[in-house]
Amino acid sequence: MVLPGSYTEKTLAVYMHGVLGPLAGVLGLAVGAADAGSYAEAVNAVLLAYSGVAQVSEALDLECLRGLACVEAWQLACNGLAAAYDFGAEGGTYQRSQMLAAAQSRLLAAQSAALVFDRQYVVQVTRMKAVHDPYRYVPDDERSL
Repeated sequence: MVLPGSYTEKTLAVYMHGVLGPLAGVLGLAVGAADAGSYAEAVNAVLLAYSGVAQVSEALDLECLRGLACVEAWQLACNGLAAAYDFGAEGGTYQRSQMLAAAQSRLLAAQSAALVFDRQYVVQVTRMKAVHDPYRYVPDDERSL
């Protein structure tokens, strides 16, 4: 399989649909025949997060685009599953909230992976000296009672 050299709104929606896998069918999400279909607003969110481009085809960093698309796909899934509640019927119990928990877990993983593409995210490491350490050993003769 060859990676695409660029994406359109529709092909990005197809990628997002593939990220969600069978869950997309559970949520009733579909890619349109000529457009992004159910993923249209999620594709718009990817464009806003990517910044600097007005169309998906202008995005040159495909790894960044795909990372942001994963985040938006799982966000879309979490939004769709927010109303999935547990219930019991005819002696059985149905725990549909497990789907939301799984989607939230995948969203967190996608967000963590996409942090490297966030231009606002900066990690700074500095030395620190604790002024007050409640776990420091204090000899008995230095204690004030």
